[in-house]
Amino acid sequence: MVIQAFKEIFSSLTKKEKGNVESFRETEEMKQAEEIKKEADRLAQLKQYKASIEEYNKSLTLYPFKGNEQDLFPHAADFLFKLHYNIAACHSYLGDLDSSIKCFEQALGIEIASDENKVKALMGKGNTFYRKKMLIEGTGLAGSYRIPMETEWEIDDKKIEEYRKEDSKKNLIKLAHQCFLKAVEFDKNNVDAWYNKGHMEFLMNMIKESVQSFDTVIDLSKNYENKEGIRLFDEIRAERGIPIKLSEIESRQNSMQNLFKAKTGHMVKSRSEMAVANFLFDNNMMFQYNTVATWADSDDFRSSFYLPKLELYIEYFPFDYLKEYQKAMKLKVKYYEKKRKKLIYLTSEDEKNIEEALRLKMKPYVIL
Repeated sequence: MVIQAFKEIFSSLTKKEKGNVESFRETEEMKQAEEIKKEADRLAQLKQYKASIEEYNKSLTLYPFKGNEQDLFPHAADFLFKLHYNIAACHSYLGDLDSSIKCFEQALGIEIASDENKVKALMGKGNTFYRKKMLIEGTGLAGSYRIPMETEWEIDDKKIEEYRKEDSKKNLIKLAHQCFLKAVEFDKNNVDAWYNKGHMEFLMNMIKESVQSFDTVIDLSKNYENKEGIRLFDEIRAERGIPIKLSEIESRQNSMQNLFKAKTGHMVKSRSEMAVANFLFDNNMMFQYNTVATWADSDDFRSSFYLPKLELYIEYFPFDYLKEYQKAMKLKVKYYEKKRKKLIYLTSEDEKNIEEALRLKMKPYVIL
């Protein structure tokens, strides 16, 4: 009743009177809340995330404008948005993804938040849904969606199972896609949102939609980095005459290095390499990963996998569909032949079913 009456009075004020009310908002409570937020920001920068969350919540409790009162002042809406958004970010760094999503939703619940802020919260929320999916797949530390956790926190099997059930009921990829879709509706020039939207569409086998999203990415930024190494994105770039340099591919591989944890504990460069490592582990085959070949003439010649008992090498060539990469691939294969080393190799086509490809290609060397 009091709030509604205040709104009605405020709506009938002249511009001069509104100005007086706006200046009145600088109350002691507001000043104190803003000071506490500054301290919380400082703690967050120091990676003291738990303490930071406590201070943000104190600021939130103290701040005089809550609920619908926020509609009175854009400054209040912006301040409340930042509190909820920063709390969400801190929860992400702590690995508490459920609390993070809840806080992103609270930030999005502030109706007069700017479109720019809404996009930020939608991107954060979408990324967090996708991180849940990655954790289910055992790739939680990988890719551009990850938020490196700065604590000793580790997700337990119980939480993974909760995410798995959530994925079964709601489809985490679809939930992430919905966030990125809304983000591009708010900002049609946000290239990261278009890329993430296209990525989720690619994962959901919505190829037509994914192509359209990636086309938009390239229209907005011709040299946009393919952070997730999505084959379709590379193919679209190639079709549009945008060359993909071997150095770019190597840079991408290096940036994603040591992010995927296999069952053996090895940290490998990609999901496909993780699948290879897990297959070898499940079939009781000891292997060495990314080791320097002592028989090679060059000191930096490395093999993806080496199985000592079989004296067999396994290479993975994920970008064989690119001309420049094909040259390097053929040279490496010929070098194995020259040195008379046993080799099998996987390409992008084998990504559809890594295990079946390995079974077929390893038949001459071992019974599986």
